Amino acid sequence: MKRFAVILLLVLAACSSAECKKDLDCTAKPLSAFTPSCAEGVCQYNPLPNVCGNEKCDASENQCTCDTDCGACAGAVPGSQYLTQQCVKTECTQDVKQNLVKPAFASQEASSSGDKFKLDTAYSQPFNLKKDTMGLTITLSLPSAQNFEHNILRLELIGQTKDKRTITLISKEVNKHLWTLGSTLEEELVLDFPTPELEGELSNLVLKVYYEFTQKQSGKSTKRQSTFQATFKDKFVFVKPNAQYPCPASCDDKNPGTRDTCSQQTDFFCKHEPIQGACGNFICDSAENKCSCASDCGSCQGSAGNFLDFTCKANACAAVLKPGVVIEPNSLFDDRSLGPLQLTNNYKFNNPLSIKTDKINLDFKIYRKDPSIENIVIETVRLLEGQQQLAEINPNQQLSEQPVTIQVGIPSIAEPEEEHSLVLGIWYKYEQDGTEKRGNFQKPLGKITLVNPQ
Repeated sequence: MKRFAVILLLVLAACSSAECKKDLDCTAKPLSAFTPSCAEGVCQYNPLPNVCGNEKCDASENQCTCDTDCGACAGAVPGSQYLTQQCVKTECTQDVKQNLVKPAFASQEASSSGDKFKLDTAYSQPFNLKKDTMGLTITLSLPSAQNFEHNILRLELIGQTKDKRTITLISKEVNKHLWTLGSTLEEELVLDFPTPELEGELSNLVLKVYYEFTQKQSGKSTKRQSTFQATFKDKFVFVKPNAQYPCPASCDDKNPGTRDTCSQQTDFFCKHEPIQGACGNFICDSAENKCSCASDCGSCQGSAGNFLDFTCKANACAAVLKPGVVIEPNSLFDDRSLGPLQLTNNYKFNNPLSIKTDKINLDFKIYRKDPSIENIVIETVRLLEGQQQLAEINPNQQLSEQPVTIQVGIPSIAEPEEEHSLVLGIWYKYEQDGTEKRGNFQKPLGKITLVNPQ
């Protein structure tokens, strides 16, 4: 009897020490990550696949999406005073400690070929070459009165390493215009240069800006090129971590003329590619003009010279006479002795002279001639400026003692308004004692402004 009681007590003790009787008794691990089961009084927990908290770092998890399974994304990067392991969105990567990042701003004035520019830059220090960009704004603060249609061609940023080597951080083709006073151009510069260093610093940074412009002198327009630059006094600290970063949340530059993209397979920076034919693509396409797309083609406003202004007419940019312009008639007397022949000539023209409606009137009159002279004829009339010929007519007009008028028009000019120093060239012939003779003479007309109003 006593032996039976001992056996009964042992059985009861074994039953009371069981961990569970059924599956629901197993609650030591969360149901969200494990499937519990009770087997012979012992709880077993089967981890659910691809669930954070299942004590397994699954292929779909990492240190940023589930630190409980994969460990924390933290700690300094060996060999760097700026970089730590940290989460960038959902990836554990190397980046600069946020409390070490300081904004750097610079604003400088630059002059070139009579033009004045303002350059504003903004960037982070230290500068992460894998994700940061340098913001640049160029403003045409004061263009020369003779220069217009400024076009920024290229940007180049250079710096000096600790061992005194000069390296190029970026060389970028731009080809964008600064059309008028106060026009601005904004660029995001992606800096890149070969370096084995995880971090370092550069000195003597110089930003060079190459541009072209049209220069107007004495009514003539000439394309020219020039350069201006900005220098940076402070050291430029950079990091180049062994990491990649996701694309920005948005690449929208608010310009309908560009296609904004970012590729996860390339360099993770935003790109803004011009859309063919779209206003705002920085190209004055064949279907655009200054009135339909001023951002690409320039503004149809302002002065075209001393006598003309630009304005939009029927959706086209036209040059029109300024209000209150006074047309001044000019008359030059020319007492011309040609040996046995003397002419009294009068040359009349307006200043400004409209090439569409005005002519230069040449009045020729025989004042004196020897009895042996007859059949005096003006063969050719030319309007010259140096070696350039602006107009030519061949009237073959015979002269007499009464005034004979010959009109000379100017067919075209390159600009709406041009100032020219004109010289009148006259070729003539006559007969003397039955022999034909020829000669020519010139008469400076002075400075005349030619206009082509529309």
